[in-house]
Amino acid sequence: MNEAILVGAVAGAVAGAIAGAAVMIATHGLPIGRGRARRDWTYRSAPAFSSGAGTVTPQAGAGVGTPPTVTPHQGYRGPFDRFNDRAKRVLALAQDEAIRFNHNYIGTEHLLLGLVREGEGVAARALDAMGIELSKVRRAVEFIIGRGDSTTSPSEITLSPRTKKVIELAIDEARRLGHSHVGTEHLLLGLVREGEGIASGVLESLGVSLEAMRKKVMETLGQPHGPTSQPLYRDEQRSAAPPGPTGGGTFDLFDNSAIRALALAEAEATSLNHNWIGTEHLVVGLLRVDEGVAAKALTSLGIELAALRAGLLKHIPRGAARVGSDIALTPRMHEILARASVMRTRRASTNVTPEILLLACVADSAGVGTQVLTELGATPEKIREAVDRLSPPKA
Repeated sequence: MNEAILVGAVAGAVAGAIAGAAVMIATHGLPIGRGRARRDWTYRSAPAFSSGAGTVTPQAGAGVGTPPTVTPHQGYRGPFDRFNDRAKRVLALAQDEAIRFNHNYIGTEHLLLGLVREGEGVAARALDAMGIELSKVRRAVEFIIGRGDSTTSPSEITLSPRTKKVIELAIDEARRLGHSHVGTEHLLLGLVREGEGIASGVLESLGVSLEAMRKKVMETLGQPHGPTSQPLYRDEQRSAAPPGPTGGGTFDLFDNSAIRALALAEAEATSLNHNWIGTEHLVVGLLRVDEGVAAKALTSLGIELAALRAGLLKHIPRGAARVGSDIALTPRMHEILARASVMRTRRASTNVTPEILLLACVADSAGVGTQVLTELGATPEKIREAVDRLSPPKA
């Protein structure tokens, strides 16, 4: 299918929320929903923690949020043995959130939802102090991930590679702090330290930086939080983090920075009381992802966040009333997401990156995002040249 047919098909689809966009894109080559490939590290069986580990079993028929049963093999002390009851409850709540979204895996986004829902531990108190509410996190997750197309049972649930990494980091955080058990605070610290999962993008889209979240956890614990006491180890985690899934999941072909840009676009729309997500919100989201080629290209052309936002408001004023959860992608945004998947192949890129999203956006000269950038001196041609100049050479 050539690009014109692909984009035309997408443009003709009914505009809807991000879940609808994901389904539509899937029909054109972006696999999504419950087709996500099963991970090799399951919630039910702990061997992926370490060879010979015990079994972690959600209690069949138990109430929502019931901690899983942990049954180690004879003589083995597994990682879940160190989890206190609140941390185990968070895992059960994360599983419940995955089922709620019809997802057959527990990702960092579900873990974040579990931490918020738990409601009483250190993590929940720290999240509440930062203004993180369950309804907001659920809406952000639905925007980024969407819902699966059929129901999921507890027996199908697996842990994603990034959630595995978060749990490993949580255990290390407990060790560094001299704590004998892993609690909700360590899970949240591990999530922040991992730094690349969807949960991190959700936090940032809600206006909470990872460093600020870490500081709040440490304040709640009454611990120092200086830059040398518990660094984020971003270089370490980038090299050590397990690779993302290779197929099947929603937006699996979008790298984490691109997902973050989309989350920030949704946050921008919400802040302006817009009940849609358009190219005007996307370009702001791309600039706010302050690492990577897209933001560098825009910055090199003199684009600043304040000026970009002011230019946007000249075209589309702020809405009169706060919007609810029914925020939809515009038809033009549907086109851009489809075009980005085509450009990914043409540019021989493994993933859809922020710069590919930017190129897909400015390929449409009629979009408000492109118009605002052009008015600020960043024409599509200049943007393409800047992206090519700043992109690393292909191997």
